Amino acid sequence: MSIADHKAIVRRYFEEVVDKSRIDILDELATIDCIIHRPEAPEPIVGLEAFKPALGRILQVYSEFATTIHDLIGEEDRVACRLSHRAVNRGDWTSRIGRHAVAGRTVTWQAIAIFRFREGKIAEEWVSRDELGMLIELGILARSAS
Repeated sequence: MSIADHKAIVRRYFEEVVDKSRIDILDELATIDCIIHRPEAPEPIVGLEAFKPALGRILQVYSEFATTIHDLIGEEDRVACRLSHRAVNRGDWTSRIGRHAVAGRTVTWQAIAIFRFREGKIAEEWVSRDELGMLIELGILARSAS
């Protein structure tokens, strides 16, 4: 598959799986032995059968979710994506510093996701997001007054 094909898969992943919570589409997009590295997971999520419920739990936190892709850069078997998410929290949200009551609050954050492909499917994903910005926007942490 070409880099353009890999980029199309990344777009489909965000537009259909993430934004529309169509977890079933992961069967078409990811390898059965995919490895997913996410900031809220203390260890990599290994395998499609582990990834599907994990992503489902992540998306259940939000009543609305929308992704904007700003850049897609591909080389060899990798695609890097600079994006932003906008979401409305359904209830409590767990960050790396604890659990927070944020029901009904909207939050926008920037993220970088890097995908590695094998045989036309996502074999690995690394996600890095601006969690500090999320905590400040949600009012959990105050901005410094300097």
